[in-house]
Amino acid sequence: MQGKASLLLTLVFASFFYFPANAQIQPFDENMNLVGEYLFKIKGSNTIGAHLAPNLVKQYMAAKGATKINIQETDQENEQIVSGNFGTSLIKVHVAAHGSGTGYKGLVSGDADIAASSRPAKSKEANLFSSLDLYSPNFEHVLAIDGLAVIVHPGLNLETLSIETVGQIFSSEITNWSELGGPDLEINVHARDNKSGTFDTFKSLVLKRGYKLTESAKRYESNDVLANTVATTPGAIGFTALANIGNAKALNISDTGASPLFPTKMNVATEDYPLARRLFFYSTNNSNPYAQEFINFALSAQGQNVVENIGFVSQDIISLKSSAADAMPAGYKLLSEQSQRLSVNFRFKETGYKLDNKALADVRRLKAFMDKEENRNKKLLLIGFSGQTENELRANVISELRVQKVRKALRELGLKAHAVTGYGDLNPVASNENEKYATKNHRVEVWIK
Repeated sequence: MQGKASLLLTLVFASFFYFPANAQIQPFDENMNLVGEYLFKIKGSNTIGAHLAPNLVKQYMAAKGATKINIQETDQENEQIVSGNFGTSLIKVHVAAHGSGTGYKGLVSGDADIAASSRPAKSKEANLFSSLDLYSPNFEHVLAIDGLAVIVHPGLNLETLSIETVGQIFSSEITNWSELGGPDLEINVHARDNKSGTFDTFKSLVLKRGYKLTESAKRYESNDVLANTVATTPGAIGFTALANIGNAKALNISDTGASPLFPTKMNVATEDYPLARRLFFYSTNNSNPYAQEFINFALSAQGQNVVENIGFVSQDIISLKSSAADAMPAGYKLLSEQSQRLSVNFRFKETGYKLDNKALADVRRLKAFMDKEENRNKKLLLIGFSGQTENELRANVISELRVQKVRKALRELGLKAHAVTGYGDLNPVASNENEKYATKNHRVEVWIK
């Protein structure tokens, strides 16, 4: 009985931090008695640990009343200490950015309170935690959306590339723009260095499809320097974070069988853009209140503002006018003309119809968005899509079922969807040829009118 009570208490405690509509960060206790050298430790992804995590910690400490906050490199490469003063106490957080896999190992060994990961946990990593489900929303938190732009010299008469073609260019399988209908001009490849989180994203989403970066590629430590070089070098191509495109020309990118998309914040936030991915925090140590409170802060509006400022895409919901593709039905086109699309898509776990962890949090984000004064009299509209199936009828049924799942989740929070429909496998945003990517096509768009 005691074990069951302890488990229940743990789950209640974890669910309290599951999604913060508004982070309520309490000041440090004047009589705080620190246990150990650090408030908490973060280990894992360089994409997160290089800049995002330290700056989130800095703002978190400031919210709790610390002063003289400093981010300091250590003697160990890719490790930083964020420190601040509170009264007579020196408060420190350790951030080690040696790759996503090291974060899970740190959780198991107890050497990390939070694992930072630029990908979902692999099954072999989740299996290290035999007594809990690492994929539970109590332990897995989507921190931000990462997206990158493929850029070329602004004078190049080219607007769109497929992911496969990008891979062929960066591996030197294609070496002249004339091979793609462009000018007779040698292609110069520019890429971030191996320590870069931007390169980590590019490798994950492009090169791992069977390509290897050409040895002739010029490498850069800085996004800005790379983008400026591409913008002034005829024939050049590179990739960079969305915030660093500068005077270069960003291209539309398409996956196999999907419409090309431009790397706007809306397309990245909805995860429709092919070169977008999620960034995660995992935490299994609910006994450390500071680690849990920090995750709470990172997911809040304050934390997501830091996400945006660092150059990633936040999960805060915005509304924008959005045009429909030419191939879409008349009803969808009419919807896009009369409504605004929200920067969120509801997606599902790989098997079944359960909302994934980001979607569960986004339900609450949508509730907070609709509770704003300017949105209270607007109507919610849900539009569902599915991956490709053996026939059109089945695809339509699947898309309708997914809409109903979202509708039910919203109803439980008191939100009513005034119009719902499914469009089957129309307008895919990812290749249906590989199930790993096809799961992105199972989605529900959100519009307001």
